[in-house]
Amino acid sequence: MSIFEKINSGISGKETVFKVLHVDNDQLVGEMDIPIALNNPYAFDVSRFLPNQEIFTLPMFFDLVRELVEHHQDKDNVSPDLRVKVSEEYPPEDFINFGDEIICYRVLKREPARMDAKGTGRVQRKGTYGYEYKNAHAPGRVLVVDSRPIDHKIEFTCWAKTNKIANKRALWFEKLLVNHSWAFEVSGAERFHWIDRGADTYTTSNSQRLVYRPLNFFLRFREFEIKTYPTIKNIVLENKLL
Repeated sequence: MSIFEKINSGISGKETVFKVLHVDNDQLVGEMDIPIALNNPYAFDVSRFLPNQEIFTLPMFFDLVRELVEHHQDKDNVSPDLRVKVSEEYPPEDFINFGDEIICYRVLKREPARMDAKGTGRVQRKGTYGYEYKNAHAPGRVLVVDSRPIDHKIEFTCWAKTNKIANKRALWFEKLLVNHSWAFEVSGAERFHWIDRGADTYTTSNSQRLVYRPLNFFLRFREFEIKTYPTIKNIVLENKLL
C-alpha cells in the first residue's frame, strides 16, 4: 500500500483560516474561524553545503561572465560606442547592431565528469551521497541529497570586423577569465581553466567580412538531486480479543 500526500504550494508556509462547523444530529449549531499556519514538510535549505545561496548552473556561469566584462569596461571608463557585449552564439540580430565586435559563447561538450588524475577515465555517471535531512513535520520520511559532477567544454568566440580588433579582444578576454577563475569557484564551480585558442579565421556574411578568434575553456560544477524515502517500510496491526 502506498500513501501519497500533496500540499498546495499557495498555502504552504502561510496562515490560512479554516472554518469549523459544529453539527449536532445533522443540525448546524455553531461555527468558528480558526487561523492555522501550514508548513511544507518538504522545505529544504541547501545553503548549508553550498558556497553561496544559489546552486551553480550553466546560465549562472554565463551571467557571471557578462558581469565581469561589464565591470571591467566600467572600471576602464570605456565609452558606450566602444563597449563589447557577450551574447549567445548565432545571435538573431544583424552584426551591424553590435558595433565593430561581439563575444559569443556556445557549449561544445557536456558530459559526466572524468574523475581520474589525468581526467581521461573513471566516468562519474551516477550521483553520490551528499547529505541526509530529517524533518519533524514529516515523520517516517527522510530527504537524501545526491550530487554528480558535470564537465563542460565552452567556446567563447571574439567576432570583429578587423583582425586587429579581434586579436586585441581575444587576448583581453582570455586574460580576464584566467585571472578571475576564482570568481567562478567562489560562486560554486569546482574547476575552471583555459584550454586553448583555436585557429584564426574569417567568414563572410551579407558581403561583410568578419574575423573570429575561438577560445576554449573547461568548467566543472555539481548538479544536485533531492530524493525522499520512507523510513517506515511495514506496519503490522494485531487485533487481539480478550
